[in-house]
Amino acid sequence: MKDERREHLDGNVVVWMTEVSTSWDALPFLEPCLDAQDRERAARFHFADDRARYVLGRGLARNILGRYLARTPETIELAATERGQLYFPDDETMRFSITHARDLVAVALTTRARVGIDIEYTERKLNLEGVAERILSAEDFREFEALPEQEKVAAFFRIWTRKEAYLKATGEGITNALKEISVSMHAEEIGTIADARDAAGAKKWRMHALTLPTNYMGCVACDDAAKRMDFQRVRLDGSDVAEALPK
Repeated sequence: MKDERREHLDGNVVVWMTEVSTSWDALPFLEPCLDAQDRERAARFHFADDRARYVLGRGLARNILGRYLARTPETIELAATERGQLYFPDDETMRFSITHARDLVAVALTTRARVGIDIEYTERKLNLEGVAERILSAEDFREFEALPEQEKVAAFFRIWTRKEAYLKATGEGITNALKEISVSMHAEEIGTIADARDAAGAKKWRMHALTLPTNYMGCVACDDAAKRMDFQRVRLDGSDVAEALPK
């Protein structure tokens, strides 16, 4: 079974998504999966929802890695790069990324390819024009300004999630390089990216749009164009987290 699951990851990026609002009963069973540092950080969150999102993300990631490696979640030790990118030092061919936004928490996992995921809640109050000008090249900003007003919110979050997913996958995080990265701002199932710093390398990447509830926008970035998307929605409303994960 372990080999079959690894073979599935070799050809797919698998995404698991759950909801904070339906997962409160699962939190006491996910917390023991966290290491001491994660538990300490979780305890420092002032708001219960923020703490829940953190525990869900880290706990779900360990459960998913354990599922594919035939190990218990408590034995999955994670590490972080200097820029904060999480990785699994026991097997660095396993790549994963965590995101959370308001009521949604998701983990993307694959093998032998870089992967990043980002989900954003689109009903946030933002100065769209001001933020767009800071993250877009002059040419892209002109295209954004020319859009009809009713299309700008979706276009902005499409741009943002695609750029952030890419930068999470590369391990850079949000940097001053945002203006050097160009993505499509139009709706499409699979998008591409242009990176002025690495034009040839950027051609390998694909931006996979996620089908999400109303008022959310999301993207998975992967540098293997042959990988397919396998999207799983998980309901963690009981104590047995392992049973809730798709087989």
